[in-house]
Parts: sequence; C-alpha cells; structure tokens
Amino acid sequence: MFRKQGFTSQSRRASAVLLLVAGFFITVILWGFSRLPFHDDLERRTLDLRFRLFPTVESADDEIILVLLDGNSMDRLPWPVPRGLYADVLDILQDWGAKVVGFDILFDTPSVYSAMEDSIFGAAAADGNTCFVMALLNRSGSPIPENAIVPCTVSPGAGLDSAFFCTPPNSMIAAGATLLGSTNDVQDPDGVFRSVRLLTATPRGTAPSLPLAVAWLAEGRPSMEYSADGLSMGDVTIHTMGNCRLQLRFHGPTGTYRSFPLSDLTAALNARALGEPCPIDTSVFDNAIVLVGYAAPALYDLKPTPYSPQCPGVEVLATAADNILNGDSIVKYPGWVSFTGALLVSFFTALFLAFTKRIALGAAMAFLPTILFLGLSLLLFAHGYWLETIWPASAGILTILSGGILLFNLENRRKQEIRNAFSQYLSPAVVAQVTRDPGLLILGGAKRRMTVFFSDIKGFTTISEKLSPEELVTLLNRYLTRMTDLILETGGTVDKFEGDAIIAFWGAPIHFPDHAARACRTALLCQKAHGPMNNELTSDGFPELVTRIGLATGEMVVGNMGSGKRFDYTVMGSTVNLGSRLEGVNKVYGTSIIVSPDTVSEAGGEFIFRELDSVRVVGQKTPVIIYQLVCFRNEATPELISILEGYASALELYRKGAFREAAAKFMEHAEADRPSGVMAERCLAMAEDTGGKREDWDGVFDLQSK
Repeated sequence: MFRKQGFTSQSRRASAVLLLVAGFFITVILWGFSRLPFHDDLERRTLDLRFRLFPTVESADDEIILVLLDGNSMDRLPWPVPRGLYADVLDILQDWGAKVVGFDILFDTPSVYSAMEDSIFGAAAADGNTCFVMALLNRSGSPIPENAIVPCTVSPGAGLDSAFFCTPPNSMIAAGATLLGSTNDVQDPDGVFRSVRLLTATPRGTAPSLPLAVAWLAEGRPSMEYSADGLSMGDVTIHTMGNCRLQLRFHGPTGTYRSFPLSDLTAALNARALGEPCPIDTSVFDNAIVLVGYAAPALYDLKPTPYSPQCPGVEVLATAADNILNGDSIVKYPGWVSFTGALLVSFFTALFLAFTKRIALGAAMAFLPTILFLGLSLLLFAHGYWLETIWPASAGILTILSGGILLFNLENRRKQEIRNAFSQYLSPAVVAQVTRDPGLLILGGAKRRMTVFFSDIKGFTTISEKLSPEELVTLLNRYLTRMTDLILETGGTVDKFEGDAIIAFWGAPIHFPDHAARACRTALLCQKAHGPMNNELTSDGFPELVTRIGLATGEMVVGNMGSGKRFDYTVMGSTVNLGSRLEGVNKVYGTSIIVSPDTVSEAGGEFIFRELDSVRVVGQKTPVIIYQLVCFRNEATPELISILEGYASALELYRKGAFREAAAKFMEHAEADRPSGVMAERCLAMAEDTGGKREDWDGVFDLQSK
C-alpha cells in the first residue's frame, strides 16, 4: 500500500530514450552557443584557472635567463641607457659563454649620446649569435632586411599572416645582428596574452618571431618546415594553431625564469675593470639563452598573462622560446573531440538518471560523468592538452536539470495514479477511516500485534512459460482480483503484489482484535474460491491454479517506511519473515495453508488445525512448531478426524526417535493424506540411517530451502 515503486523496465527505457534525446539536443544547441565570442572568453578563463592549478615551475628551462631593466636599474643607471653599456653587457655575456642573446628592445632611433655607440653595439652583436627585435608593418615602413628572414619550407594550404614593411633597429645595430625577430603579437579579446605568432610571410621570405629566432640559433640553425600539422624545426615538432600561432604553456607566475637586473651586470663590468671578484655567479650563463628586456612599469612593456595582470613582455617571449625548444606548448583538441565528449557526458548522465532506482542516488550519480569529464580535462592539461570544458560540462548539467524536471513530472503522474488506485488496496471502511485521519499516513512505523498473509501460485513459472504475455496478464488479473476481493471483504490490507504472490495483513491501519481469525477465514475462503474459479478458467482455456498460503501472527512494525518523498506502507519484522517462510514450507508437506503457533492460539475455536512438525525454517535458528489450517470446525468429517488423530499419534513416535514405528503409523493414512505420506517417507529414510531409532534426536527438522 502506498508503495512508491521505481519505474518499470518499460518506463525506465522510455525515460532513458527521452533523456538521451534531450541530451542530444542540449549538446547540439550548446555547440552552437560555443561558436559565439562570449563562450571563448569563458573557456580561456578556464584555461587560466588550469594554469594556476597546475604550475610547473620545475619544468621551466633553466638555460633561459633574463636580464631586466627593472625599476632599481633605472634608478642606478643613466636614462636612456647608453648603447655602449648594452654593448659592454653583450660582450661580457659572450665572454661568459652565452649561446644566444636576444634583445626585446627596439633600438630604432640613433643613440642620443653618440653615433659611435650604435656602431660599437653593432660590432659587439656581430661577434656572436645576437637577435634584435623589429616591428612588422603592412602599409608603410622600411623594406624587410635580409637578416630578418629564415629558410623555411611552407606547405601549400598552410596559412600565414603577412607583412610588407618593418621598423628595424638602427642600421648600424641591425647590420651586426645575426637575426631579427618580430614581436607583433596581439592579446586575446579579453586582453590576456596566451599565444605568439612564430612566422610571418613577407615579400623577401618568412620572418621569424623573436623567440623563434632565438630558438633557431640556439639549435644550430636546423631546417624548418611549416605545414597544417605544425612547425618542424630539426628534430623538434611544434604544434601550432592557425597562421602558425603557438599556444603558450606558462610554467608559472612572474619570476619563473632566472633573472638578473641589468644593474647587476653593470656592477660585474665595474668589478672586472677594477680586478675585483664578480658579484654574480657567471657559470649560469655558460651555454645559456639570454633575453634582455624591460621590467620597469614606467617602460610600458608589462603584459597580462594567465598568472598576472602585469608580467614583463620579455618573460612571455622566454616562455615561447622554452615551449619551442622543448616542444611542450599547449595543444588544443579540435572541436569534434569536445562535441564527442559532450555527447558522452549527456549520454551517461541520462542513463544514470533513468536507471538508478533511488532518485537521490540517481541525481548524485548523474553528476559523475560531468565530474569525470572535468577531471579528465585537468589530467590532459597536466600533459599539455587543452580540452574545452565549458560547454561539455554545461551539457551535462543541463541534461541533469532537464532530466530532473522530466522525472519529477513522471513521478508526480505516478503518484497521482497511486492515489487513484488507493481504494484497490484497502476495504472501503479502511479507506474511509484513512480519509478522516490522514495522520495514519505520516512517515514512521509502530509496533503492533498483527497477522500477515503470504500466498503464491504452485508451479507458476511452468504456467507462465505455456502462455503468451497477453494470456498471462489476463490470468493473473482474474486470479488476483478474486483473491484481493476476499482479503478486502474481511478488512485486510493488501501490502503488495509480487508477480503472482500476494502479501497482505490484518490489524492496520485499523486494529482488529480478531485479526488472526480474519486471516484464517480469508485463507480458507481463498482455497474454496479455487473450485468455481478453476471451472471458469478451464472453460476459457486456462490451466487450473493451486495456491499455497502462509500465515504468521505476532509483533511486527507497520507504517510508512522510507523517506519523506518515497515510502511504503508495509510491515516488517521476524514475524513477517516467518510468514513468508511458512508459505514455502507447504511445498515440503504437500499442504495448502500453514500457520504459526500464535495464529493457532489467537484464531479461536472456529477452525481445525493440525500440528505438522517442529522445524527450523531457513534464516531463523529458533525451532518453530508449524500447523496446518485444515478447515472450518463445522466442516470436519469423522474420516478427517480419524486422519488427524492418527497423524498426531505418529508424530509423537517420530519425536521420540522411534522412526520405524512412526513410519508404520504414518503409512495408515498415506494414500488419503499427503502430509502423512511425506512424513512416512522421511521416517523410513531416517530409520535406515539410524538403525530404526535415534537417542539424541531433538524432534526438530531442518528445512533446506525457503
């Protein structure tokens, strides 16, 4: 009664189909939204979060060193910094073994101090691998210098941005440069720098960016080839986006790479001139890549990055050079991977919602695919892969919401159906009382002495295999209707139907002092109803039905069991379990109705009972005496009384362990009485095992099956 059963298999399948369809359309709609600019902004924010969650400072290349013109250096050095000083710094870096030195400073105007400075600076640059920055232009400017071009094979269809002019360094400085590189990069729409352009097409050839120029020289000027798959530089493959852009993999916040203030290097110059010990460890510059640039806020070369709104631009270039040299940039998965991931998230979310029986558990598990997808995206990011998360995760969440609404509506509809079917489980008198006192349905249970009823059709599996589904449903409906009517007529409450089985009880929600008698009366009436019912069934082509019934009386808990939103009005306890077992014990003794001792003692003198045996039922250790409910007392015949008296005498011998004598006594009525035949066979078998008698026999038979 009031049982909020889970969806049937058919309704669950239907719910799953609806949820899967909803999940598919949600995924497609969100995929469309993912093409809009605002989605890209959100996705980039999640990329920044991943950077902050998984810093890899230890992976930063320690051969990349920064020399920074910071605020302290500006206070200690003349401004503008003399080109001659830069030349001296370049000389000392080359002396210390620097492999490549790159200047992220555009020396496009002559020195304010002396033209000779530019010549000296250019000459110093010519002594080693030195790169300078230039600005690429499209409309006007200077021609692209020859030393701004790197040999690179560009495959057909591999798109590149183009430039026709440039702003190079001062001609005397540019003449000494090994290679010029550009830094013409624009931030993402939200203002953060997350990528750099590596190559640009010019009339003279392909021009590298400053980090690519530095990396190319550091690697010994290997051959390069750019295709739609990325940029190959010697043995290193660099994954790129469209137009040869590198998605940067930041290893950590500002200060990740080892850096020295420019003033520290000038101090080293002074110390060398004076013959004093060098104030810095020069060994770190051996075979290093050195990038020189601005870090002071007043010089306006601070760029927003995923870690900081103000990061020196030269550190962004250092990150790019590191990614190029070590092949560890971020690789973004194509859109079809995200679409597939979103479909899988929605698919499994729908399945969890539809097929998890407990709604709360299903709702919790429905979040699992989304959580696993987010966890997978983080795991992939830790290995350098960027998988979109915003819209696939949104697909999972929206599937949960839409599924929750759908299942909520289906649940409400099912509740209404249960309320409409309420009167089918209770007698009209009970329905009237429950209607007057809704408090009877409050969640919770109470201990009450009652009688429980279990019934089952003999050989139902065999019967069901011989009938079509439609015929089986018709047969069950006719049978259950007749049995239920008899239960309700005596004031019983139908707990539930389990296939062909009926579970009912007397004594709740309305208490009847004679609940045991009502249950016994109903059991006998059900058996009597089989005669006319079977005549009708056989005339309609159905098989005859035989029902076995178990009754047990005692203390049990009755009430609405479950949660505030999902509960059953049912009974539970050891007495209920005993009633279930007694129904099955009928198979052993060939009987139709077996009852517990308390049922016998409380049913009154209206009925004839036979003490069958003392047994241990499966699942209970305490022995129980079982009784057969034979008939109404006014229906007992002399022949029946004789059979029952003979059985009682034989049972007394059986309990004393006199198995041969008991078998002989049981055999007197074995043909007319099935229980006597069963006990006779058992006694003969036990006599053969024990030599006829067993002194340590306690009279209790252990049942081996339910």
